[in-house]
Amino acid sequence: MQRRFACSATPNAREWSRGRALPVVIMKQQVSIVIPTWNGRELLERFLPSVLKALEAYPGGGEVLVVDDGSTDGTGVFMQEDRHGFHGIRTLCLGVNLGFARAVNRGVIEAVHDVVILLNNDVEVSEDFIEPLVRHFDNPGIFGVCARSLDWDRVTFRDGGKVGNWKRGFWRVWRNYDRAENVSPQPPSEPLPTFYCPGGFSAFDRQKWLELGGFDELFSPFNWEDTDICYRALKRGWNLVYEPEATVFHRPNTTIGLSFRRMFVRYISRRNRLLFHWKNLTEPAMLAGHLLFAALSLPISLLRLDPVSAAAVFGALRYLPQVRRRRAVEKAQAKVKDSQIREFYRGVPPEGDKGLVLK
Repeated sequence: MQRRFACSATPNAREWSRGRALPVVIMKQQVSIVIPTWNGRELLERFLPSVLKALEAYPGGGEVLVVDDGSTDGTGVFMQEDRHGFHGIRTLCLGVNLGFARAVNRGVIEAVHDVVILLNNDVEVSEDFIEPLVRHFDNPGIFGVCARSLDWDRVTFRDGGKVGNWKRGFWRVWRNYDRAENVSPQPPSEPLPTFYCPGGFSAFDRQKWLELGGFDELFSPFNWEDTDICYRALKRGWNLVYEPEATVFHRPNTTIGLSFRRMFVRYISRRNRLLFHWKNLTEPAMLAGHLLFAALSLPISLLRLDPVSAAAVFGALRYLPQVRRRRAVEKAQAKVKDSQIREFYRGVPPEGDKGLVLK
């Protein structure tokens, strides 16, 4: 895979002729920062300056690409107004709302550099957050690297390394781990693993992303698409890393929570959780365990008067033809078994490491 680089220091002919000791030349990969947005003009106005400041501070340089997913709040015109200082940003206007997965996929296709950083439009970044993410891509086996996320208050912890826990036929993916607060920060001797990299503040190898086909639009309009692509990457033998030195500031559900009713969000999350398992569990024993517990959960949901969970089952069943086609692809491409992933993540975070704690 061809890499594009930018030099942070370049010797000139005069220094060569004088025989001076030359400065160390540090090669940094250029990055494409892709930000999908839908009716988020105010969020862009608030948070884009931090992204531009971080890119300016990063020695490798790169680009910012905003994907306007059919906004009706004037985002396209806003991005082109010189008075905001955003004229150096590329803006891709889709015209109609295609949903998060499609908008991100279009952005990654349009990106020009080999490392793509995905950011939600409601994410503020620290000035030095890019380099800690990008340095991991010197390892050709890395697919994605996720940042550490604090709330906008810059204190409350939100996201860290994701813990994958297989329990009762389902992957539990919402637990985090992070560095302990009472331990002085030390660079880890080995990269810290994560079960998935959130699509709102993570970096990805663009070529591997394209090989996987990007976010699966089966999960539209939102939820589980980032877990899905990362799980598929794991099954191809690629690695996912958590980088606590890269810090962003984010408050979850800023866009979804304001645009969709809570009941609908819950329905989509439950439906997509089922689609994720039906599509990706290709090892018979784990798939059988999942189907058993999924079948038991349906009458339990009805007894608990939980119509959303019951509706999610029937909603997911509508997509079985698409699921079957995708399962065939994943089964043919997988190099790692589901059970191998389960065994590996039983040791995440490493037991006995006092520098890491569950959150």
